[in-house]
Amino acid sequence: MSSVAFATVAIDSVKVDGTTMTQSSTNMILGVERGDEIEVKVTFTPDADADDVEIEAVLRGIDSSNKVEDITDTFDIKNGVSYVKKLHLPLIEKMDQDRYLLRVRVTDRDSATVEQTYSLEVDTERHNVEVRDIVLSPNTEVKAGRALLASVRVRNRGEQDEDGVKVVVSIPGLGVSAADFIDELEAEDEDDDQATTEEMFLRIPDNAETGEYKIRVEVFYDDGDKKNSKETTIFVLGQDKAVGKPKAEEKTIITVAVDKQNVARSGGEVAYPVTLTNAGASSKTYTVRADGAAWANFRVSPSNVLVIGAQESKAFTVFASANENAPLGDQTFTVTINSGDKVLKQLPLSVSVQEGQASGVSKVKRGLEVGLVVLVILLVIIGLIIGFSKLRGEDEEEDNEEGKEYY
Repeated sequence: MSSVAFATVAIDSVKVDGTTMTQSSTNMILGVERGDEIEVKVTFTPDADADDVEIEAVLRGIDSSNKVEDITDTFDIKNGVSYVKKLHLPLIEKMDQDRYLLRVRVTDRDSATVEQTYSLEVDTERHNVEVRDIVLSPNTEVKAGRALLASVRVRNRGEQDEDGVKVVVSIPGLGVSAADFIDELEAEDEDDDQATTEEMFLRIPDNAETGEYKIRVEVFYDDGDKKNSKETTIFVLGQDKAVGKPKAEEKTIITVAVDKQNVARSGGEVAYPVTLTNAGASSKTYTVRADGAAWANFRVSPSNVLVIGAQESKAFTVFASANENAPLGDQTFTVTINSGDKVLKQLPLSVSVQEGQASGVSKVKRGLEVGLVVLVILLVIIGLIIGFSKLRGEDEEEDNEEGKEYY
């Protein structure tokens, strides 16, 4: 066995997968296949003590971001002691079928590098078809009951042409699968060594539960004797989630008939009719409060607490009367509507305070008449909206419709 000495180290032997290697000058060739991981076993003996020594094995000239190399941790060596270190090199699929130099190096912090090279012939299998890519539509999420389309790109990395390649896509967790055939794949590096399947149809069951599922792609080749596989994932949105639109049933429609009135100072009173529509699936309790002004008195009729059933509407009226010392001109106040502890809306309303006393009752009456007409029209519109929503099976109200707000 030859021993080559540089500086203070002699590399006694190098073995690849148990086979003793000779240096490149002897033109020794070792056949290995892509996809394998080779073990490089280095034995060396130093003729002096040294600290922070490393053993490195590399293959260069590979067009890939994944390097084929391995290096030991640093260690100290002593004179006359033989050391054995094992390294592992993954022969990645992107390597060409060609001859490479295996470089074995012994280095430390400041000494000259000891290097030996060995010739390796990287071969490939006669039959090897790999899954290159999986394309899904939709690509990340699909609803239960809908279709998932999958196409698969494969490549022949073997030395032989392949006929009748079968590609199977399955979701084991849902019990669904689909298959397609590729008539011919030429050997690697020929013009037609890659191909893409037709889109394969997988129907997600209606009762599929929400969650992430594995998609397995298997390619069968060499007359079905060999196969390769690859996996990806898809998120399935179950029916319980797909139809569960957030809080659509909690909507409340607030309709204000009029938001500004004229009132006479000292004795005048005006009315603001408001309608609440519960567009939800269960009854709700609402409370109404008017405040925000020392210049006026307020009351709510028939009550400031309303219990409204699902898909029903109720009206209430806020009355405002100006005090005798109320300032003239436009004044504002707020009507707050609550459902439980939640504030649904604070309605800003305004009053134009004017001189005079006699017209309070008549103004209230006129206000109520106008308000009632407006409310009837709006209630008809709201009824139509709810009716159409029931026919469609979902709540679709127009947010920009004048005089209505949704919560």
